Amino acid sequence: MTSPAEPASGDAAQASQLTKPLRELAALVLLGANAVLLFVGLLRLLVPVDDYSTFSGRAGSTFFAFVGLESTVLPVLAVLLATHVRPVLPKAKLITLVALVEYGVAAFFGALTFLIWLVGRLADGEVLDAFLGLLTRVAWLAVFAVAAYVVFTVWRRLYYVPKPKPQPGVYGQAQPGWPQQPGQPGGYPAPGGYPPAGVPPQPGQPPAGYPQAGGPPQPGWPQAGPYGPPQSAPPFNTAPPHAPQSSPPFGQPPAAPQSSPPFGGPQYGAPQPAPPFGQPPSADPTQAIPRQPAEPGQPASPAGDERTQRFDREDPNQPR
Repeated sequence: MTSPAEPASGDAAQASQLTKPLRELAALVLLGANAVLLFVGLLRLLVPVDDYSTFSGRAGSTFFAFVGLESTVLPVLAVLLATHVRPVLPKAKLITLVALVEYGVAAFFGALTFLIWLVGRLADGEVLDAFLGLLTRVAWLAVFAVAAYVVFTVWRRLYYVPKPKPQPGVYGQAQPGWPQQPGQPGGYPAPGGYPPAGVPPQPGQPPAGYPQAGGPPQPGWPQAGPYGPPQSAPPFNTAPPHAPQSSPPFGQPPAAPQSSPPFGGPQYGAPQPAPPFGQPPSADPTQAIPRQPAEPGQPASPAGDERTQRFDREDPNQPR
C-alpha cells in the first residue's frame, strides 16, 4: 500500500511566509545594484583606459552599460516585487520613483552614446559595422522602452497625484470679497442705478439710471420734495422775489465804486453812501476842526465845546 500524497499547499504557504519579509530588501538591492552599474558605465565613458582609446570607441562599448540587460531588467523587477505581490510594500511608491529615475538617466546616456558611436563609425568609413551596430542597439532600445513604459504606467496610475488647478470664476458665482446682487452675474457688482448688461428692466420699474419713486435717493440725484398742491403764482404787477437792481435813469452817471478802507482801519459796518454828482469822493459837507490846546496862561475851553466851520463849495478861495 502506498501512503496518500500530502497536499503541497501548506509548503507553499510556509515558503511565501518566509520570503515576504525579504521583498523590500530585494527590491532595494536591485535598485542599488543598477545604480552602481550606471555609475561605472559613466566613468568608463569619461575616463580613458589607455592611450589608444577614443571617445567614440568608449561610447560604443559603454552603450550596453546604460541600455543593457542589467539596466533593463533590474528596475522593473524591483517594481514588480513591490507592487504586484500582495500585500503591497509600504515603500512601493519610493521604489517605483527611484526605478523611474534610473530609467530616465539610462535612456539619456544611452541615446547620447549611441549617436556618438554612430557618427564615429561613419566618419571612419565603417559603413557595414555602423549598420550592424545600429540594428543591435535599436533592438536593445526597444526592450528597454517596454520595461520603462511598464514602470511609468505603474507610477502614473497609482502614485502620481496632479496638483489641483484654481478654477476660473463661473458665470453666476460671486468673486471672493464681492457680494452677489440678485440677478447679477458673478464678478464686480454693477454701479448703483444701472442693471448689468443684458438684463432687461423689470415691469413697472423706471429705466436704468433713474431713481425710483418713493425709494432712497441715488448718489448724485437731488431728492424731490413731498407731493402736495402746487404753489400759487404771484399776483399781477408784483415784482418777483430777488428782482435784479434797476439801472440808474438816463443822464445820471453811475455811482463811483466805494474805495477800500485804509490798512489797519475797520472793515466792518454799513457802507458809506456815494457823494452827489460833482463832489469829490473824499470831501465831506462838514469838517470838524479840533480846537488847539490853550496856551499857558489862558483859560481852557470847556470839554465838549467843539466848533464846526462850514466851507462854501462855490467859493474857489476856500480850501478843499
